Amino acid sequence: MGEISLEQVKWLTGIFGVLYLIGGVIEALAYFGKEIKAIGVPTGDLFVAFALFTISAVYLTGLKRAIENDPRSVSYLYVGALLGIGFAVLAVLVMGADAIEAYLLHSEDFVGWSPMDDVTTYFVLGLLSLVAYSPVKDVSKEPLKVKA
Repeated sequence: MGEISLEQVKWLTGIFGVLYLIGGVIEALAYFGKEIKAIGVPTGDLFVAFALFTISAVYLTGLKRAIENDPRSVSYLYVGALLGIGFAVLAVLVMGADAIEAYLLHSEDFVGWSPMDDVTTYFVLGLLSLVAYSPVKDVSKEPLKVKA
């Protein structure tokens, strides 16, 4: 049986909640024409910003529950990490589609394209979510023991 402490849940949900909130703000600002290159290239897509805000809300709700010493806060950490990783998988699929356009189809729109052009905010945050996922990865197989 795995074990996690509420203190660890507080830190992970707090850090990732703030990171996703910052990522959402960067994406929203890019949509309105202001570019900030802090963690990856912003796409300027308002729906990406909305998705990042949603993941941030999941993490920050977990932080609130962890502060209240609620062991169910682990669920918020688990779901937030899965959503972030799923978003990174989506970014990899977009990168693969762009690579096909550039290298196989030789599309004019992708002349000079490199994989680094598709390292987006949500791709970086999704990769970082692996850190949040690792302590709770077995929660669906067996219950975790949550230490106060």
